[in-house]
Amino acid sequence: MIFLFAFFSLNIYFVSSTCPCTSVQYQSNCYIFNSTKTGFALAELSCRQVGGHLASVHDGFTNAVIGQEALKHLNKSAPNDLWIGATKLLSNANWNWTDGSGFDFTDWKQKEPQNVTDMNCALMSATDDYWITQDCNELNSFVCQIPLSVFNTTPTYPLNANCSLGWSYFAPTHSCYGVNAGGYVGNWTAAETHCQQSGAHLITIHSYAEYLHLLSYDFVAWSYDFWTGIYSPDSGKTWKSSDDTPPEFPDYIPWCTGHPTNISGERCVVFYMQTRESKPCYYDSDCTTQIERTLCKKRLFEDPF
Repeated sequence: MIFLFAFFSLNIYFVSSTCPCTSVQYQSNCYIFNSTKTGFALAELSCRQVGGHLASVHDGFTNAVIGQEALKHLNKSAPNDLWIGATKLLSNANWNWTDGSGFDFTDWKQKEPQNVTDMNCALMSATDDYWITQDCNELNSFVCQIPLSVFNTTPTYPLNANCSLGWSYFAPTHSCYGVNAGGYVGNWTAAETHCQQSGAHLITIHSYAEYLHLLSYDFVAWSYDFWTGIYSPDSGKTWKSSDDTPPEFPDYIPWCTGHPTNISGERCVVFYMQTRESKPCYYDSDCTTQIERTLCKKRLFEDPF
């Protein structure tokens, strides 16, 4: 698979015991600033793919260092706001860091954080270092925080585990994911049958981490649509999943504008990205619609290692 990391072109050079030459070392972390404007989820994904996360800030000194270095490293023509790892996507009520560390320091601008729907991620202003809330799908520069230890070891990733050839393994869900990115066209039933022939089902998404993993597939990131395992047998009154898991409609994958349509008959759900920078969303469609791409998910019932 071609990972989104290639698109962001962080240009990292690994040097033993030190941070990459394009980054800033502070305490035991390396900070990489990227002027590419993107949404929060894709920014976090690009950080994960080099062994880190969007930066978490636990004291005023670190906050000041990030702000000062942002002015030096970011494109001067880009807005002086950058994503840090603070978000409410992991919890509807509380702010958290994407790296799971304690949320023990804040530097909110006056009248922040705003308790407004969709303002679930945080930006740091490089002009004054204060934080502001923002819609997670707005496009901004970002800063990755990577432990220095990452550059002293050679990481290994169990991409295949016991999955079939061409499938990838994702440990948090203990599942394999397989993609048919072209050359196959089918309605929802045909796509589900196609997955079942490999012991799988059409994709269902049950966590933000799984959502980020999904975005690592290049055909997802480069704006296409594909069937999910969610369907309604009664014109959208109730929703079910082909893998019998409870269907979920989280804030980070909202319904597309005008959906669900509540048109009579059986309806099936499609995951859609109009452009690389756009907000992914779900839309309901006639289940007989022909869609070219399929993403299957297979739960492993044995230890993959």
